[in-house]
Amino acid sequence: MVTRQAARLFLAVVVILVMAGNFAAESFAAEKTKTSELSRALEQAKLFAGLTDNERAALKAAATLRHAQEGDRIIEQGKASDKMFIILEGQAEVKVSGKLVATLPTQSLVGEVEFLDALPASADVIVLKRSLLIELNNAALTSLMKKRPRLGYMLMSKIAGIEARRLRAMNLK
Repeated sequence: MVTRQAARLFLAVVVILVMAGNFAAESFAAEKTKTSELSRALEQAKLFAGLTDNERAALKAAATLRHAQEGDRIIEQGKASDKMFIILEGQAEVKVSGKLVATLPTQSLVGEVEFLDALPASADVIVLKRSLLIELNNAALTSLMKKRPRLGYMLMSKIAGIEARRLRAMNLK
């Protein structure tokens, strides 16, 4: 009787351990897939074109891959934001006080003004169709840029270029 109960207990423990191992393996595989997808996304983003593989790998600490749906408001006018976004695939529109200002294509950077001046968002940014975004946490990115000055210089140089082109385009209107 005792050996039969011990055998059942042993079998139950084995089943639980196998199930836990399978769950851990699946969780590890899912995390590895996410990391791999983020790596590919960081390679595709034009903003990071001048960075080394090592610098792009370091960006994973500040970046998240995000799937956005049509109508998602990723930045809200008048509210503080601690994020920038790169529209890797998809499209978004920029509205100031409800008025359409611009439609942004793939590879557009949004939220960079708030990153630069730490003031509330000056516009709404709304996703127009299903989009793949790289979300950059401003505090984590700032910390990374301090630790890696070349990375910081490269990113700030690219952001300055984006802002300069936008200002010139506004002057032509």
